[in-house]
Order: sequence, then C-alpha cells, then structure tokens
Amino acid sequence: MNKLYITLLFLFISGLVVSQKIAFDQGKINQKNYYEEISFELVNNKIMLPVVINNKTYRFLLDTGAPNVISKRVLNELKIQNSLKINVSDANNKSDTMELVSVNSIQIGKLNFENNVALVSDLDNHYILKCYQMDGFIGSNLFHKSVVKISLKDKKIIVTNDIKKLNPISKPSKLQLIGQQKSPYIQVNYSSDKKNRVVEEVLIDTGMDGFFEMSLNAFSILSKENVLEELARATGSSGIGLFGSAPEKEQILFRTPFYKLNQTTFENLIANTTDDNNSRIGLDLLNHGDIIIDFINKKFYFEAIDTITLTEKPPVYSATLIDTKYSIGFVWDAAFKDILNYGDEIIRVDSFIINEMEFCDVVKIKEFRKNKESYELEVKSKETTETKTVKIEQ
Repeated sequence: MNKLYITLLFLFISGLVVSQKIAFDQGKINQKNYYEEISFELVNNKIMLPVVINNKTYRFLLDTGAPNVISKRVLNELKIQNSLKINVSDANNKSDTMELVSVNSIQIGKLNFENNVALVSDLDNHYILKCYQMDGFIGSNLFHKSVVKISLKDKKIIVTNDIKKLNPISKPSKLQLIGQQKSPYIQVNYSSDKKNRVVEEVLIDTGMDGFFEMSLNAFSILSKENVLEELARATGSSGIGLFGSAPEKEQILFRTPFYKLNQTTFENLIANTTDDNNSRIGLDLLNHGDIIIDFINKKFYFEAIDTITLTEKPPVYSATLIDTKYSIGFVWDAAFKDILNYGDEIIRVDSFIINEMEFCDVVKIKEFRKNKESYELEVKSKETTETKTVKIEQ
C-alpha cells in the first residue's frame, strides 16, 4: 500500500512558537478517580468555561490548540511575583516576549488542577480578544492526564480519568501529542483509493473559527497528489494572531472531494490555506458530532454518521480587520476582482452600518454573512475613497 504522509516536526503553541524547553505538562489533578460534567457558554462561536482561581470565578476560553493563558488583570489579582520571560512568535511570524507563570490551583467543576503553568497576555487590550470578555485560555496542557469529551449540542464538556466511563460509540484513531504542551494531532485521509492513501497530521484546535485550514506547505505537497481542486488564488490577509494581523500574501481557496476523519467521510469540503505552519481542524467540526480526546491512551474519537455532505458554497470574499477597520481581506470570486480589493473598508453589510455599531459587535456580522445567500455590501475604496455598493450572491 502506497502512502503519502505529511507530519509535524516542530513545537506549536496556539500559533505561538517558543524556542525554550518549557514544562507546560508539569501540573496534576488532585482527584484519582473522577468524572466531571461542566456546562459551558457559547460566545460568538467560542467555548467559555467557568474557572475558579483563589475562590473567584473567571471565564476562560477552551482552546485545544493553545497552552494555558491568563490575562494580565488576573495575574495582578493573583499577585503572582515569580515569572519567566520567553521569546514568542505568533502564527504570522510576529515576535514578542511573554511572561510565563505558575498557577497553584485552577478549579473546573469539582476538579482541582495543581501547579500548572500559563502564559500571560494583556487580553483586555487586544483589539479582538477583548471582545470575548474572557480571563484566559484553558489549553491542552491542562488535560494531559485526562480524557475530555466535548459536545457542542449539549454545551457540555466531560473530564474523566477513564475512557470506559464515557461509553464511546465509535472506534478511535491514533492521537499524537506534540511537545510538552500536548497539542492533539490526528490523521486525516484525502484519498478514497485504499491502496494509495494520502494522509496528513492536523491539529484539533477548538479555539479556531471555521472547519478547516491547510498550511501552505501541506498544500504545495498535496496539490501534486490530485486530491485537491484549486478554486481560486488571491493576495491579501485575513489571519489575526496574538501580535497583530497577518502580512499581505497569496493564499489559495480549494475543495477536497474526499476528507476522511476516523470513520466519517466529509464530501465537498471547501477551505483555504493559511500562513500557519499547521493544518488545523476548528470548532465547526463539532457541529457534526461530539469529540473525545483521550490524552491518557492517545486515542481520538469522533461520534458522527459515516458520510456528511457539506453544502457550503465558495465564498465571494473574506473579511478582516486592518487598523481596526472592517475591511476586505481576500477576493476569491473572479467576477468581483475588478470591483473589490484587499484593504477596501466595509462600510455596510446589508442593514449593518459599521460606524454605527460597537466595535465588538462587528464579530457578529460573520454569522450573518455565513447564513445569508444574498445581501448588499457597501465599501470605500482604499485607493480613491470612492464608495460603491455591491450585490453579493453566494
């Protein structure tokens, strides 16, 4: 049997890369035999968990593609003095230093996680992350000695030390845990030919919007295997990292006719490439089934039907924030390339008039655009400041 593998060979930290060896997996759970169900909020397509530190309840984003992160405000409230400065590069290759601290106790439900480390970020003043009004991230390193089930339909996570307590209804696949952060990677197959499998190791990233993004490096390899259908190329930017927006660059919109994850085959998956070094599966996967990440036995379960046909159409454009202005990021549809341009400011999306909205309400427009097949888009040209109204049909 011939196989093409694309594997990961570097340390990844939620779009953050550090060169030092950091003990992200040093923490432990007090309980020995446990099963805990925790309800969560879904805020603008982000899972928010109630977390107790020093008898105060905070709201943390569940992000399996990240390590633990706490805000500077929480750090000041905890009065933690000892910290380590480390150099970090985000997914857009922008660098900065971050503090690393040890947190004595993090309580989720009745579970007490002791002596975990966390990065520190000024989340309250990040121009996007402040909109989620969160106090930190719960990352994959917190659960490195547990089994975690995440159910979007039940708005609940279950944390246990024994997979049998979850009674999984599907067969597992192998799980790779990368680095001390224990980033969870699984194998996906792009070929329906059982004799010539084309597989890649991809990150399960619950902090990521959307269903799937492929690294440019993976695309350059997989595009030679006749398993991808290129739909469009465009130059622009849409990715926003911890340290700012991605640089202007050419990206690719493509379709994968066959995309198999565990026992489930997805048909007609449309996705785009990214500057990130990792191909990633995002939170939208959970719209189709529950996942179980068994960090203890290195197994991954996806509880869904065998075949799922996706009906999403290729996007006309992608939007982003440029200097805090809602703007055109990429123009994918050839019919609009003479009308819309990267950097054009979006003034209105149907009845949403941007300058009359609170800044953080702009994130809600993404769902409107996703669910609306036809709407008006008014933009201001970055070159001439001329405004124009465009009818979007998708």
